[in-house]
Amino acid sequence: MLKRTVTVILSVFIAIACIAGYVYADLNDVVPGFLTKTKPIIGKEPPLGESVQLGDAISAQMAADAPPVDPRELVPAWEALERAGKEQKFTPGVYVADLLTGEVLLDENGQTPMPPASTIKILTAINAAQSLDPAATLATRVFIDKAGALHLVGEGDLLLVAGVGGPKANGRAGVADLATATAKALEGNERFSGKLVFHEHIFEGPTREQALTDGLEDWVGHVAPFAIDRGQMPGGEYQPYYDDPATQVAQTLQEALDSAGVQVELEASSEPYDGQGELLAQVHSVPISQMTRMMLMDSDNTLAEQLCRLSSVAQGAGSTLEDAARNLVEQVKNTGVYSDGLSAVDCSGLNVANKVSPRTLVESLLYLQDAGVPAAFNIVRDLPVGHFSGTLNKHFEGDLAGTRVYAKTGTLDEVSSLAGYVVTERGRVLAFHVQSSGMEEGAVFTRPAIDDFALALAKL
Repeated sequence: MLKRTVTVILSVFIAIACIAGYVYADLNDVVPGFLTKTKPIIGKEPPLGESVQLGDAISAQMAADAPPVDPRELVPAWEALERAGKEQKFTPGVYVADLLTGEVLLDENGQTPMPPASTIKILTAINAAQSLDPAATLATRVFIDKAGALHLVGEGDLLLVAGVGGPKANGRAGVADLATATAKALEGNERFSGKLVFHEHIFEGPTREQALTDGLEDWVGHVAPFAIDRGQMPGGEYQPYYDDPATQVAQTLQEALDSAGVQVELEASSEPYDGQGELLAQVHSVPISQMTRMMLMDSDNTLAEQLCRLSSVAQGAGSTLEDAARNLVEQVKNTGVYSDGLSAVDCSGLNVANKVSPRTLVESLLYLQDAGVPAAFNIVRDLPVGHFSGTLNKHFEGDLAGTRVYAKTGTLDEVSSLAGYVVTERGRVLAFHVQSSGMEEGAVFTRPAIDDFALALAKL
């Protein structure tokens, strides 16, 4: 079973590496193709094509019987990172293991709990995969009660679009679609009172960690029963979040209903809907698995906190932020991985008070191969790919070996981290976690040293 699972994992890496590597090479004119970053010279004849080989940058063989890595081969990479730590005054932490055998190849401060930054999202994703149905969607519904009042009720879809939804919409479900269906269902309904009650909470406690609100409003939104584009204000990638995303959805629905000829007055309710009513209309989100992928690819803090609370509720552990963070730690421990010193106060990694050792993350990555949960296994291919996707898209510039790094990034003022998998030049798959820690600020400038370590692994 183990050999078969590893073979499947290797096939995933083969496919991603070949696609990512060729696209990157095509963009940089290393191989023939339609993609390029070079501007054309107007008025000149195009050059004749030449036969080009990718060389050894992409392994010809990626198999379970690829030659193993000798731990001594990692010493130069560690020494380079250690020198960078002395120069930039940070504490490096590294843990590397062979995916097939589990052999630990490098452990330097690897069992020391450190702030993981966003690499903790790997643990959040694993927990979501094991507690939530990956194929399930989250519904946003409109009911009508016996008194004729409408009730807007959500299951936690933060990816609504204001207009029409569909496969091309970011989160699939559209508020305009919900309004159209509601208006149609109300035709000839004499019971309708003209009131729309929106239920603004599905979780207990604060909707965002209070310690993170000062200066971090642009980095994390509020958990909620529903939101449009995670409750983020329009205008760019890092815009502030609305303080009350549920109200924004209700107001958007009110406007859409008005356009459909139905006028409503809004009323907020902090109480859960009692379910005593008739369903008029509903829209559904993308599957949970796709939300998890978006969370990992984009390092989305709001989705991480939302998924973590949904997981906690599903596991009967409560719905507050504290409940979710405590449950995350307990679920990691339940997997049997190393967990000494593990603690969490959130599930997105924004709080420097989180503590996770590199060994915990690497053993969690190893755990994915035999967890027995297909959705957990899929996390392997949900990680960003160097040069190619997500938050690793602009890492490893100029080095094709970076396309063999599949990892989650993490960055705070005090921390820069990277955790995931790397396919070596000889075709061996390693699980790794590398990070800088202990800085007061400016950890972003340690990224080159972190990236260089991952590249060194890819070139083994």
